[in-house]
Amino acid sequence: MNYKTIMLFIVCVLNNHFVNSQNIYSLTEEKNQHRDTIQLVDNKLILRIISATKIKNNSWYTDILSNIGNNQLLVRGQTWMDKSQPSQWWQISPDGGAHWEPFVKGDSFNLSFLKPNMLTLSNGSIIGWEDGWNKNTAYDGHPGESVRHTIICASSMEELIKGNIKTKEVAISLPYMVPLMSDNTQSPPIYVLPTWGKLIEGDYGYLIQAAYPRLVFDKAPRLWTEQKTLAYKYRTCIIYSRDKGSTWNYLSTVASPEQYPLPTQAEGYCEPDLLYLGNGNILCVMRSGGNPGGSMMERYTPLFSCHSTDGGLSWTTPVAIAPFGVNPVLLRMKNGLIVCLSGRPGFFLIFSTDEGKSWSSPYWISKSNGAYFRSSSGYGQLLELEPGKLGVTYDEYCSEGDTTKMVTKFKSFTIEVCN
Repeated sequence: MNYKTIMLFIVCVLNNHFVNSQNIYSLTEEKNQHRDTIQLVDNKLILRIISATKIKNNSWYTDILSNIGNNQLLVRGQTWMDKSQPSQWWQISPDGGAHWEPFVKGDSFNLSFLKPNMLTLSNGSIIGWEDGWNKNTAYDGHPGESVRHTIICASSMEELIKGNIKTKEVAISLPYMVPLMSDNTQSPPIYVLPTWGKLIEGDYGYLIQAAYPRLVFDKAPRLWTEQKTLAYKYRTCIIYSRDKGSTWNYLSTVASPEQYPLPTQAEGYCEPDLLYLGNGNILCVMRSGGNPGGSMMERYTPLFSCHSTDGGLSWTTPVAIAPFGVNPVLLRMKNGLIVCLSGRPGFFLIFSTDEGKSWSSPYWISKSNGAYFRSSSGYGQLLELEPGKLGVTYDEYCSEGDTTKMVTKFKSFTIEVCN
């Protein structure tokens, strides 16, 4: 190992020990009680809570938060523990998040094609993946066999939600890709390429997407409590297209567990999100662990960030920016402030005023923590509602009278950068 690799490994181990042996919330000095309306983060940011509202009971895992015009917000999430209801739901707010109601389908709206992380291109057209995970492909034993994904295209967001779209099936081939083990270690490995996070438009019309496959040389074991099948850690890599999504090719690896070792209980570098900063500069933030407590081993391993200055061709050494978290969601506000939402445990925001070079202490939105299905999912969404005003969807396990339930909520803030 080189010096950087050794130091990265030591930081991971120390972070994991610290979080598992101490109060996980001692990492921030913020009071962050819901009754507070003004918060100061690291003496750099002033956050004012504008509203905190309930979106839906018995729900969690929001993956879409979209402004569809006229101050209307649209949210999609998953149903929690109620098999009598559809697995997915839509709620709409007619007043910027102050009130929420079930979305009623109409002739002018077709939400079948509105997917997470769709990209509005510089010409105003829309492009995105039909599903982040391709259909299960039979593996013929030869690493690198192509998989097929479906791309959705529309001339505008208005045409997309009317259902006026085009689809195209595309083949993606990653060198040395082999089947990976999902969270269900009781099932056999599957041959899939999970794309994740935002599709971004880089320089010269390049489309850039992060994914987290397993390649044949990725042999770092993933060791979990109650695991009965051998599994391996993920890597995060980049694929690109230069013909508006018709063909895709491998560009680079952001981080792999062979190059930058992680603690044994980590999942690997996964669930990446990208942010395009201009002039070839790209920020990537990745999950590496993050299950809650309960019968399963606590996998509190860090969120990591990497930077590229050459359009994604090469990446800096991963740096831990928070000691835990899943599904990081990045947003660059109009004032240049970068926000990252993550969670599990709870939900928190971290902020960067220098394009991701340094990050604030966590600002806690929710501290819901416990066994899986009895604690926050960690999967939420961010949206800049207007310049300087941030909207967040999140969920938490809470009591209402004599019952406890998972509730999806919405909170809005104004954020000022201190001079």
